[in-house]
Amino acid sequence: MKLLVLLLNVLWCSYVVAADEKKSLPIAAYTLKLEPGYTQVRAVTGKVIKQHEASLSFEFSGKVQSIHFDQGEWVDTGQVIATQDTQLLEIEKLQLEAEKAKLYAQLKLAKIEQKRFEKLSKKNYSAAQQLDEVTTKIEVITAEHALLDANLQSVAVRLKKAQLVAPFSGLIAQRHVHLGEIASSGQAMVTLLEQNKSQVVLGVPMSLQHAINDTMMVAVSQAQYRVKLLSRGAQVDSVSRTLMMRFELPDDAPVYAGELARMVITTFTEQPGFWIPLSALTDGVRGTWQVYGVKDNTINSIAVNVHYTDGEYAYVSGALSEHPLIVANGLHKVAANITVEVVQTLSSRSL
Repeated sequence: MKLLVLLLNVLWCSYVVAADEKKSLPIAAYTLKLEPGYTQVRAVTGKVIKQHEASLSFEFSGKVQSIHFDQGEWVDTGQVIATQDTQLLEIEKLQLEAEKAKLYAQLKLAKIEQKRFEKLSKKNYSAAQQLDEVTTKIEVITAEHALLDANLQSVAVRLKKAQLVAPFSGLIAQRHVHLGEIASSGQAMVTLLEQNKSQVVLGVPMSLQHAINDTMMVAVSQAQYRVKLLSRGAQVDSVSRTLMMRFELPDDAPVYAGELARMVITTFTEQPGFWIPLSALTDGVRGTWQVYGVKDNTINSIAVNVHYTDGEYAYVSGALSEHPLIVANGLHKVAANITVEVVQTLSSRSL
């Protein structure tokens, strides 16, 4: 195919020259300007997260007795979001308190007996064995009393944990359980989101991590925010092969968790070269690129190296210093070593 195109170009040139050797081909030329390097613009995407985002659940299984806040409502730190049915725990507490009262009465009686046997022992009556027995009995009752206290404390903790309390102020993003359901241990009741201290997580390629500064600009929902770098990432993501970096958004940024975030990263590469329009590039031999340089109303093919393109222009390097102008477009009409007339000159682009 390339051979056919080359043959057609040669035939076209032969036709043009044969038709009128004195007539020049009108072209549009592009002015070259040497640049020290080129600026590359890359965009990375991520999402908004909250510093505190928690799925709250009960530590023990139980029936959901009441729900005080619903989805979309605001709760403050320490407010009770939901409670479990504690009827069985209250009954268990009453039983333990009754056992404790019984032990208290037994302990009171044992101490009275202990004092009596101590008096008899001082009067040389044979009460040593009875005194040892009652002393041991007091020790047993005291131990059982301590066990009951521990059980009562356990019930008190379970009663307290039957209330789902907000660990921080935030918005109920989602409610997962309904009133009257049996909530198992660890089952998510609600998802609580902190509204302040929003963050952005972005996947940054390894090759661009040096371009990340302590403060960067991030776009969220068409709005631009200056964010502060919190973490440069600890490991490369196994799927995207990027470093997951975290940035802190301003406290007053009206953003929501899960929103798309976009960051533009600009890097400068030192490489002497020229910006040229993509329309000035054409295929060369063996997969190379070339342009047509204009000098003394004659065009010559010049091989170039393409370093970067932005969809409209290409940054190239090559032996272009002796050619201040190149053919800007219409390369299918020209060939090397033909006479041309520059009828339009396009200004150089400088980035």
